[in-house]
Amino acid sequence: MPGPSPNEFDFGTSLKLPTREQVAPGARQLQGCFVHEDEAEATFVPPKSFLNQPPLWRIDVLQDLIHDFELVRRHAIVEWAQSIVLSNPQVAEGDRLRVFRDACEQLGINIPENFEALLVLADRFKPAGDQKST
Repeated sequence: MPGPSPNEFDFGTSLKLPTREQVAPGARQLQGCFVHEDEAEATFVPPKSFLNQPPLWRIDVLQDLIHDFELVRRHAIVEWAQSIVLSNPQVAEGDRLRVFRDACEQLGINIPENFEALLVLADRFKPAGDQKST
């Protein structure tokens, strides 16, 4: 899936995940991602068909993938933070954010600079049937 067009601005506040409907007709799957399920570790080993493409083509494709991977990563970070809120609703918001940031630092998870804005947007734009009572 291509990243934002040059005329669109992505301030890192989107949490809308890519969908199969957005895949261009004729696109093929790129093999090479390997995930160790038990250890949550992964690597990308590009196939020869990828490495045989011109460098600018590879750069463009990788930038598109990096954009989508970052979007999915932001979504997971917000989902994890929201699950912590639901498990500890009696704890003050500031304390939850501090604990969450400390946990991310200990785990080596880089959280977006606009993390709080992402939480607000995610909460504000939840589907009506998805609201949870606190």
